[in-house]
Amino acid sequence: MLVPIIAWAVAGAVAVVVLGFCAYEIIWKANRLRRDTLRLQSAAGQLTALRDDLAAAQQRAAAARLR
Repeated sequence: MLVPIIAWAVAGAVAVVVLGFCAYEIIWKANRLRRDTLRLQSAAGQLTALRDDLAAAQQRAAAARLR
């Protein structure tokens, strides 16, 4: 009678540890993805500004060739 109770207690403890670890991993990965997304959005904004600067430089170069 005591062995099944101990087995269930050990199984419950293992389940709590596994679920706790899974929750930690999910939270950690979600935070990392959030940070990576912010960095990628920042890089996309910088690339857009660079593209606009390049287009303006091309227009100036084309205007200089026409003179």
